Amino acid sequence: MSQLTINEKDQTDVQLMQTAEQIATKMANEKTLFPTPVPALTALEAALVAFRNSATEAAYRDTRAIMIRKQKRQELVYILKELGKYVDTVANNDDTIVLAAGFNIKKTSTSYAGLVPKAQRPIAEPSQIGSGRITLKTDVWAGARMYQYQFRPKGSEQEWTSQLSSKSTCVVEGLDTFKEYEFRVSYIGINPTPNYSDITSSFVL
Repeated sequence: MSQLTINEKDQTDVQLMQTAEQIATKMANEKTLFPTPVPALTALEAALVAFRNSATEAAYRDTRAIMIRKQKRQELVYILKELGKYVDTVANNDDTIVLAAGFNIKKTSTSYAGLVPKAQRPIAEPSQIGSGRITLKTDVWAGARMYQYQFRPKGSEQEWTSQLSSKSTCVVEGLDTFKEYEFRVSYIGINPTPNYSDITSSFVL
């Protein structure tokens, strides 16, 4: 099976409508690839119209109209998922056919199996005077299981001190005030080998 996805949970009503329109249009234009869609594209178009109308009615915040909108959204998602099964079968693990139908491909864990990329844009921000605290940040990487930050006094030959964080930002505390430190960070992924960022430095206040 390919990694076909709709991402309906992450989409607003408007985005879901756009996704449905894209799929309907692309599949209609690719009749050679998709000669007999199941469900038929007419069913998708009818569900889309019903959902669009219900969303318009729900804009007035009427409780019943909101419930109908949710129902029509679920019906549209159901048809999209059923169409996805048809496309998956036709595609037979060919992602280009999935994309031709207007569906998306989700990344699998194997996409992140190699050496992690070099962490980008490390930032070190000192806190208020006397805090002995630095906030560290880096760009988010979707394949990161953890972020490993390291620090040491600037210009020293000391071993790096490491601090793990589940997020792309962390706070390092207990540093010597009015002393300059250098910092670096690496993503930790399926492959645990680090690939550290460029070094950045900051005075601790």
